[in-house]
Amino acid sequence: MKTPTNSAKGTKSDSGTRTAIATQELKVRIRASRLGDVLAGMACDLCLEQVPVEEALQMIQERAIERMVAMLDTAILSDEVAMQCCLDIVARESEQVALQALEKGTDALREGLEIYDELQSAECTGPVN
Repeated sequence: MKTPTNSAKGTKSDSGTRTAIATQELKVRIRASRLGDVLAGMACDLCLEQVPVEEALQMIQERAIERMVAMLDTAILSDEVAMQCCLDIVARESEQVALQALEKGTDALREGLEIYDELQSAECTGPVN
């Protein structure tokens, strides 16, 4: 027979299980999405537009948050603890993804400039026979 105490424990346990599953699934979805790679193009565009680094980072992080929130399992909306844990993960992961995207975008621009410089210097020296 369930007593009020046992029933409450069952609810906490169920909530803990839901939270663990929801957070694990969210982390898997974030990793699988490769958002850092996806948002690197945005970082390149912002750099080309000469957006200040801090502002670009914030814009990229906001986009990462938008995409990560869309990855949340709607079944956790009624579970306050699970929802808060998942939102904490979104906050942490979005910052890491934004930094990664900015780094990859900057690297891509740097590589592009190196190729451009090489092509320019090859044109200056003329064709090689």
